[in-house]
Amino acid sequence: MVSADHHPDGGSFERLMREAEQAAKGDEDLKQRLLTERVVREFVKRLVQEQEAAVNYEISVLGFHVPKRYRTKPPPHAADDHHDHHQKKKRHFEQIINKKSSSSSIVTQEPKKQQRQKKRRKITNRTRAAAAAQVIEVVPEMPERFKNEIEEMGGSKVVLVIQKKLMMCDTTERHNRFSIPIGKIKNDFLEAEEKERLIDRGEAIEDVKLIQPCVSTVNVRLKKWDMDSSYTFNLTKTWYKEAVCNTANQLEIGSRMQLYAFRLEHNNNELCFALVNLDLVNN
Repeated sequence: MVSADHHPDGGSFERLMREAEQAAKGDEDLKQRLLTERVVREFVKRLVQEQEAAVNYEISVLGFHVPKRYRTKPPPHAADDHHDHHQKKKRHFEQIINKKSSSSSIVTQEPKKQQRQKKRRKITNRTRAAAAAQVIEVVPEMPERFKNEIEEMGGSKVVLVIQKKLMMCDTTERHNRFSIPIGKIKNDFLEAEEKERLIDRGEAIEDVKLIQPCVSTVNVRLKKWDMDSSYTFNLTKTWYKEAVCNTANQLEIGSRMQLYAFRLEHNNNELCFALVNLDLVNN
């Protein structure tokens, strides 16, 4: 039921009431129903007019109309579109994150891979070095023919001086020497007077007897050669001509050699050497 206290406009409400009374012809219920319908219709009409006026004002001032945002829950299709858009953005960011993580993983894994390869190479090198050292450390016994030769010469006090592989400098005419690095010497083979002569005074010991691998004897020179921070002993003078050039000795780069020292007690404890070619012995 509509009362006169709730009309949208004073003048128009009285007009609507008069029209309703005339149409009802004394029927109070009909008058109230007609009045209510006409009031609602007038209200909606005025509301539409106000909205149209607002739109016309926006167009006249701004040059375009700004639609109002949803004040209630958007239609179902609008919600679906919003959800799809959100999912697309989510997938896009996930792809970016995955690419970054995979690229960073490659960057971090590559050094690890290189480290593993370096570690394997180090282990392999250590294994090879250990195997080579083990081969070097296996010291075969002096062959019987050398023992017999030393015995016939009246030698004694036999010691292993060095066991090594021949290097290029041990086999060339230009170098003409068999080197005895002090770091590889296994047993002390010099007497005090010989050390003073070789090391302190830098003098050579001439005409040292050397039993060759072919078990013939030649004379060589024993001399100390100074290095940068150390020194080495060398057998020189006739080394290349008498020992290397003798094909019976089979002295080649890589040949495994043993150098023994012994003494001739009957000849003032004279220093002598015996050179064994292990590869020649094994063959």
